[in-house]
Amino acid sequence: MTRPVPTPRSEPDLAGWLLDAARRWHAAGDAVAAGRAVAGDLAAVLPPACSVAVTLLGPGRVPLVPAGGGPAAALDTLQVRHDTGPLSDALAGTPSGSADLGRDPRWPALAEPAGAARVRRATWLPLDTGREVVGALSVYVTGPGAGPDRAALAPVAGHAALALHTLQRTQHLAVALASRDVIGQAKGVLMERYRITADAAFGILVRASQDARRKVRDIAALVTETGEAPPPDGPPEELP
Repeated sequence: MTRPVPTPRSEPDLAGWLLDAARRWHAAGDAVAAGRAVAGDLAAVLPPACSVAVTLLGPGRVPLVPAGGGPAAALDTLQVRHDTGPLSDALAGTPSGSADLGRDPRWPALAEPAGAARVRRATWLPLDTGREVVGALSVYVTGPGAGPDRAALAPVAGHAALALHTLQRTQHLAVALASRDVIGQAKGVLMERYRITADAAFGILVRASQDARRKVRDIAALVTETGEAPPPDGPPEELP
């Protein structure tokens, strides 16, 4: 039976809550949904003065829009937009923290927005699987409260990283399998039409991909949907 999320308290029992939370994250539909779940679940168990954001690294290791609420989402979105600040360090694998963000000389660009949001303390942790950083976890504290320390948040970040990495790999595998299937279908269309080999059919797809500056699977999908072959550089019989 799933344990209900604890009500907020001044000293949250993160260890007692983490196992069930991690199971929910692994069961999410995709990595983006899991990131939202991590931010929401952690915010629910922390004191009300805390806000949480999760920023995932997308294709090309470009940060996605931070998931979360309150000052955490706003301040992390600001850092993603300008590619600066402690969030960038966390996404690169280096944890950071500040006892008074509005006056921290290391990140002057955050002073005014942090002060306006009444943010004092903040912690940024890499979501590190041990082999790869998949994103970052941020916790901001408004008012004079201390909030959770880095040591208490570290296991949360570790479990979140593993869940997100698993979901990302599953998504990538699904995309790869779908791409392989559609390319195979397109090769069959071309082989039947031109009475050519599988290698020659794949060569047509590759050349069309290069000419159109589109991915091979996109060209293959067009072939399977329309039944029309992409225009080759020369007649099919001239292809190798």
